[in-house]
Amino acid sequence: MASERVDEVLLTKYLLGNLSETEQVEVEDRAFADAEYMNALEASEVDLIDSYVRGGLSQSDRRAFERRFLTSANRRRKVEFAKALARVEAESREIETLAPRQSLLSLLRAWTPPLRAAAVVALFCIVGSGWLIFQHAAMRSQIGILENQRREFESRERVLQQQVASEQQSRRVTTAPKPQTIATPTVASIVLLPGLSRARTQVEQLVLTPSTQIAHIDIQLEDRDNYTGYRAELRTRRGEDVLTLANLRRHRASAGGYAVSFDIPSSALAAGGYELALKGVAEGRIVVDISYHYFGVRKQ
Repeated sequence: MASERVDEVLLTKYLLGNLSETEQVEVEDRAFADAEYMNALEASEVDLIDSYVRGGLSQSDRRAFERRFLTSANRRRKVEFAKALARVEAESREIETLAPRQSLLSLLRAWTPPLRAAAVVALFCIVGSGWLIFQHAAMRSQIGILENQRREFESRERVLQQQVASEQQSRRVTTAPKPQTIATPTVASIVLLPGLSRARTQVEQLVLTPSTQIAHIDIQLEDRDNYTGYRAELRTRRGEDVLTLANLRRHRASAGGYAVSFDIPSSALAAGGYELALKGVAEGRIVVDISYHYFGVRKQ
């Protein structure tokens, strides 16, 4: 997978929402499985934001960008960061050129015409060289800042994925009783039943106390919902993505039938309403939307 060529045009279309659902799923599945492809996707996002801030997008791409990026709080912060960086760069260029220009003009007025002409030629050579050096330094500084930001985003994502994987593994392994001096994680659980709609006045509530570390979610399946794998997409009621988990498997539920279960760090959930979409996967592709569940998170 890592050796396949990265199609930057395809990644840009994905970021702008200009791909079909099948193509979007292919990009997401490859990014989930290939770290280098994920890096290329994030680099394309940085380039797309920079083009938007500097007015380099066409009118149609600009509208698509604003629909995709200005409706998400996380992406809005990235756009504001890029705008601030562009302003700082512009102000730095203005300060660097203003003061020397005024003092040099006063000096040139006092010289004779031949000397003044020679000085102007030399000045253009010096200013041109200095401008190229400044542009190079500013570009390197901008690249360094964006690279640090990209590494920070990658680090946060890896920590969250490792934490989720660790909590899932700890629930599958049976261990001997631990001494009372060792604290065990506090878990809050919620069971989501099929056939419930968003219009329901009463929704299930997941209560998180200050000591709660893990939120455990069970999604009950109907008999017909039998697939090789499952994918869960969690978002807020306002449509902001929170977490996507793939490669889930069903298991026997304690009350009979089958269920899909997973854990989420309680720190990833803010108080409010959430929508959970469960999709069936066969041969690595999403084949059907199984169910949508709605629940609330309340913190004590």
